[in-house]
Amino acid sequence: MASIPAHFADSSLSGHLLSARLLNPPSSREDQLLRSGIESLDRYFAAIKPGDLIEWGIPPGLNGRLIPVQFLKHGIPASIWIYHHHGLGIFASSWISHGIDLQRLFFIRSAKPVKELRPLFLEDTFKRIIIDSPKIFSNGDLAFVSQQARKYQQIVFLIRHYFLSQKQGNPHASLRINTWQNDNNEFSLQVIKGPVTGKLHIPLGEIYSNDG
Repeated sequence: MASIPAHFADSSLSGHLLSARLLNPPSSREDQLLRSGIESLDRYFAAIKPGDLIEWGIPPGLNGRLIPVQFLKHGIPASIWIYHHHGLGIFASSWISHGIDLQRLFFIRSAKPVKELRPLFLEDTFKRIIIDSPKIFSNGDLAFVSQQARKYQQIVFLIRHYFLSQKQGNPHASLRINTWQNDNNEFSLQVIKGPVTGKLHIPLGEIYSNDG
């Protein structure tokens, strides 16, 4: 099994920033782009570029987070996953089994990410920022994070704990997408905003074979 980095259990933002600054940057601009290695999925994300914010609708219990996880592989730049779930444990072995490089993906708990982790958004150390179901995240917070992402050429994933609606938009998001695992041994994706909209179905085997 791959070794577990010392920073994995470190909940200090300053410690995370220091460790991430010591990482070697990706070798090319191409490595900054989103790619999962799953051709049908990557077509929907082909237009995403640094500075963009992607909003995900992923209700709990439907295994939908396995889809954004696909984009956290393949030589990613320093990235951070912000979560606030009470009682949620981050099990390193599980992330490793999905092909995640824990030397480059950091975790930190926060219910109010913009207020509590503001220094994180004021520099370009983390090129991918995943904000997972924040308890408090106002429209002002959304505008601020989007603005900083453009300034520092970061890609932001904003995960909501409910399905997104076409009736309620988000002008700051380049792509809005719902994901879930259905009963037909496949993952379903519904893109409700983006260059290409519509539904996509990916067999479970294609997702799990991509974890190797």
